Amino acid sequence: MTDGAEVLNVFMRCRPGLERFARTAFPRLAHDVDDLLQEIWLELQTKVVSSDFQAPRNCESWLRMLVRSRAIDRLRSMERQVFLSLTNTRGDASKSRERVELEDNGPSPATHAVEQERRRRQGLLLSDVLVEFCRWCEERPQRLAIKEAYERSLHGQSPAQIAAAMGVPPASVHQWLHQAREWVRQRVAERDVERSVFLTLYAGQ
Repeated sequence: MTDGAEVLNVFMRCRPGLERFARTAFPRLAHDVDDLLQEIWLELQTKVVSSDFQAPRNCESWLRMLVRSRAIDRLRSMERQVFLSLTNTRGDASKSRERVELEDNGPSPATHAVEQERRRRQGLLLSDVLVEFCRWCEERPQRLAIKEAYERSLHGQSPAQIAAAMGVPPASVHQWLHQAREWVRQRVAERDVERSVFLTLYAGQ
């Protein structure tokens, strides 16, 4: 069993390999890898001194899994922005008016706290919905292509790259990605019965 200090030493020793892994597995995050690993380093410094921390038997594998998990968290956050851009139907004039109003008035501390809580709930809700989406795809063999295309998209592959890797026409990939995002959008709408999260994620709907 490895103690906390050794876990930190292993991280520093394996950092170049972890960087290569992150850049290869998640091309979309290529420019964010340094920030990602720095966040993980700070997280580890807190984690290893916790009284309930149990050092892993295989530090290198555990660190790779941690990098993968945190990278996926970042990609999910980016995907929320994709959903926003796909479903935002407000005109440019309306957006400009809203920006001016925000600049003039500025959020109060209470409003800021409410917005932070809403964004936290957004992340939790979308994470749960994406897990449900994977389970839905795995229920029927014909949906596995949708799941693969969407996962490749989350890993930073373009529709053209996905089509080449899967050996299918680009039109099929675009259709699958649209179907996946629409499934997630509808499930978010169903789950967020009060629409507080939905209205933020899908402005203008």
